[in-house]
Amino acid sequence: MSHRSRLCHIVIDVSDLDRAVTFWSCALDATEETVNPDSHRVYRRLRLPDSEIRILLQATTDHKASKERVHIDIETDDVEAEVRRLEALGATRWDHQQERGYDFWVLRDPWSNEFCVLQTEFPDLLAQGPSWD
Repeated sequence: MSHRSRLCHIVIDVSDLDRAVTFWSCALDATEETVNPDSHRVYRRLRLPDSEIRILLQATTDHKASKERVHIDIETDDVEAEVRRLEALGATRWDHQQERGYDFWVLRDPWSNEFCVLQTEFPDLLAQGPSWD
């Protein structure tokens, strides 16, 4: 018997769904999709402009206990400008990494979830993305 599977969501725990929709929509140029009305108080789903994978925001009252074992990387052609843009949305700088030939920032979203802003890895894909002022 055969079956299919695929990665459908990357889940981010947050304590304020409305604020998380605003932050992550702006950070990733994503748009909110409708979820089952019974789930709306616990989940919000964002569609990325260049992927069929969705970001699922999950409301939780659990406190963050340690470093994430999974995180999001955002590539950019100007790390400092992108970090400043994300800070204006509510992110904070946490750790500046300069090792193994890389120079990137680890940021925290307003709920202390870590994510990275790094130099371009996929220039052809990046060229298709939005341009921020």
